[in-house]
Amino acid sequence: MTDKETLTLMWKDYEVLSFEVNYEKYGLQFLEEKEHFDKAPYDLAKAKDKRLGLLRFFGSRAIPSMRSGFQAIMDATHCRNELELSFKGHGLSLSSHYWIKREGENLRYEDINFFTHQWDDSFGRALLRGDYEALGGCDFNVPDITTPGWGNKGWLYEDGPKLYKRGLDPEHSEEAICEVLASSIASRIIPGGEVLPYELRKFDGKYVSVSSCFLGMDEELVPLSSILSAELSELYREKARNKDLNKEFFDKLAQTGYAEWSTFFVKVACLRSLCFVSDLHFGNLSAIQNMETGALRLAPIYDFGGAFGSSAKGRQFLANANKAAFLLIYFVYGDLNPDWDYSWYDPNRLIGAEEEIRDYLSKTGFYTPEYIDCALDIFRRQKKMLDEMKK
Repeated sequence: MTDKETLTLMWKDYEVLSFEVNYEKYGLQFLEEKEHFDKAPYDLAKAKDKRLGLLRFFGSRAIPSMRSGFQAIMDATHCRNELELSFKGHGLSLSSHYWIKREGENLRYEDINFFTHQWDDSFGRALLRGDYEALGGCDFNVPDITTPGWGNKGWLYEDGPKLYKRGLDPEHSEEAICEVLASSIASRIIPGGEVLPYELRKFDGKYVSVSSCFLGMDEELVPLSSILSAELSELYREKARNKDLNKEFFDKLAQTGYAEWSTFFVKVACLRSLCFVSDLHFGNLSAIQNMETGALRLAPIYDFGGAFGSSAKGRQFLANANKAAFLLIYFVYGDLNPDWDYSWYDPNRLIGAEEEIRDYLSKTGFYTPEYIDCALDIFRRQKKMLDEMKK
């Protein structure tokens, strides 16, 4: 691959814009709007500085430098950075319908996309195994090279696309197990397709969480951080530590014209409190845009990483599982407000949840019986608080 290339960003078979990429300097230069610039990514279309918009867009669709084994991945694929790897193929993804076309190529989206076609998933399997040396011999037209997130993961094809996740620490299984547990509890109290379901499976002898792709063929995933203001994003982050900011956040949400989304944020807060989920931050909350009508709807709640104190940060900084859990609970405990609308909540949906929590946490092989009892006690307290607010 040369140091520089001129490429066209496509949405399906529509030419959106042209740009130049400099792999050596990790640089992108916006060149011109094409006929169908109206199909441009949500935040890029609104960006005043198109160059920075391109950097943010492509930076969000590449293996991040914080990914487990990142340098080994770069070495095995002979890439200078994640940008070069993401353009090794055609930048195809399973979180969007955007891709890149090189000059002179005669390709149609319907012939190459991953939503309707199987691909060689050797790349994803090698990532999950941590067998990075094998990556150099794999096909690069795979969704894995455009998949963001720090944790070890890979897209496999089994009756359709499936995302396998092992967590931030691929040597341990508790994060995957707890993600499946949190999604199960979330589906109990928020039925009707508002939660992305996860399934617990084993890969290479270790537990993984498995989910399906949830985008339709005319839809794009848009982070809420691209739709709502930076001020709202900051308020959302800070309100977890300062309850006084809750009212200000919801007031500003209404002023922005998205008052109907208030219940969604209440549900997310309840899940954080019941399952101690550290990864339900603003960057992991999204909407789905219909590209034909422009209409926005909230995406299913996804990414339950770090649930029940399973974050690798706890393992990294505190060898004691009890202390590690409390470190994370500090950020989410009690983040509920009696003034919110809890009409959607049915306490009966959580009958049997305690047995499910004990069963899943016991599978990890990491949590002591004392920690499991502690986690259940916190869950009961949080549920009691939620039950009382429902009344």
